[in-house]
Amino acid sequence: MKIKKFIIILLLFILLPNTYSFSQNIAYANLDIIVKNSNVGKKIIAHFTEKNNQILEEYKANEKKFKEQENQLISQKNILEKEEYSKKVQILTNEIKKFNKENNEKLSKINSDKEKISKSFLKEINSILKDFAEKNDIDIIISSKQMLIGKSNLDVTDKLLQNVNDKIKKFDIN
Repeated sequence: MKIKKFIIILLLFILLPNTYSFSQNIAYANLDIIVKNSNVGKKIIAHFTEKNNQILEEYKANEKKFKEQENQLISQKNILEKEEYSKKVQILTNEIKKFNKENNEKLSKINSDKEKISKSFLKEINSILKDFAEKNDIDIIISSKQMLIGKSNLDVTDKLLQNVNDKIKKFDIN
């Protein structure tokens, strides 16, 4: 009698956890696609691309200006006295250093702003993911980057993208 009880209890412990693990509802999504293709994500990307392009144009214009000044200074090398030439070279070098420092500070600020806004946007997406999982009775949503293969009917990327577009209408970029 004790042996039968022991075997039944042992079988219950072995079989119950396995049946529970098969009843979990799992889905996967590609977060990069959601971020890059959502309306707000596109605005964020366009905003920072525009800022980077402005800095690049400014950099190229100043680089051209500095090249012209350098060429003009080189052409005056034989005309100017050594001390005056050295002074002008030093002034130009200081201008270039100052410009490079300012340019690096601008790039750092843009990158910092981009990181802060991206984190904020991902927080919004995370809350939408949680709501989506609860409403659709999904136990786990896995990133598609971290899995090898899965059934296409488990991919919820498009549904999540639609939810993100529906729920995040306004997002402060500045």
